[in-house]
Amino acid sequence: MALTKKELILIDDNIKMAENSIKFMQGCAQIATDPQVRGICQQMAKEHQDGIQMLMKHISSASMH
Repeated sequence: MALTKKELILIDDNIKMAENSIKFMQGCAQIATDPQVRGICQQMAKEHQDGIQMLMKHISSASMH
């Protein structure tokens, strides 16, 4: 099933927000002095990256149909 233009815009917006969150979390990890906090920030950045990959797969599979 093809995605509508509105759905594509919403997915694109979500990807951009996730990219901003990744940059923020990576910045927090760099300045964190507590190893536990640094690890949490790095994990959150990874989770956002995983979310982007999932959205990209969704776009790819929808465009193939």
